[in-house]
Formats: sequence, structure tokens, C-alpha cells
Amino acid sequence: MDTGTAIGWTTGRSARECATAGGAAGHPPLIDFERTGGVDLDRLERALALHGERVGQGRYRVRGGAQDHWVDLYSTAHPRCDCGDHLWREQVCKHILAALLREGHERVVAALARLLERTRERAVAAAVLAASAPAPRRAA
Repeated sequence: MDTGTAIGWTTGRSARECATAGGAAGHPPLIDFERTGGVDLDRLERALALHGERVGQGRYRVRGGAQDHWVDLYSTAHPRCDCGDHLWREQVCKHILAALLREGHERVVAALARLLERTRERAVAAAVLAASAPAPRRAA
């Protein structure tokens, strides 16, 4: 069992094997991130809290929200998830992003650096705001 990832995946294969396995016939999942505006950092951040189980090549059961979801990264040449975000909004949902992270998808893994930078910037801004706030008045 591979427990060396921050997103809590379980699998019978190592992270290196999953990252290099590719999808159906050895091809990576076909996702048009340009059409969807790139990797959504808010969804990616939520994906980090998910837990999943690899149930087949490119197939995952993703848990961590209100209900389990099933992701297939290679069905009909593009990823699918049974959640409303993917089905009705036609977005790359947090469940697909979590599965893509586990597969080692280059673009999604690279987006982690942007997410970390955004988190650092927000922490600095919060610290500056807290330092510049007036001290609370004490009752006389």
C-alpha cells in the first residue's frame, strides 16, 4: 500500500509506477485545460483533502466529501466523474484533479507550485493586515 502522498490515496502500485503508467494504451488523459481556463486552484486545493482508492487503470473511488464519487480518467478518451460539478458545469472537478495528481499529470502537479505561492501570499497579507490593525481598546 502506498501511503506516501499528501492526498491520502491507497493503491497497490508505487507513486512512480502510477506517474509513469499513462492511460489507456499508455496515453495520458486528454484534458483541454485551455478550454476550462487552466487548473482551477480552488478546486485543486479542495482536491488535496480527498481520499481515494485506485480500483483499476485510471479508475478511482474518491472519498472525502458528502458522498463517494467515481472517476474514470480514460473513458471515451477524456476524464469523467459522476459529481454535479463535472456533469452539469462541465468542469474538471476536484475529484478528477485528485486522480490526476495521483497519476502524476504534469500540468496538475505543476499547479501545486502556484497553489503554494498563493497560499503564502495570503498568509503574508493576513499577517500584514493583523499587524496594521489598531490595538483593541481596554475597558476603563
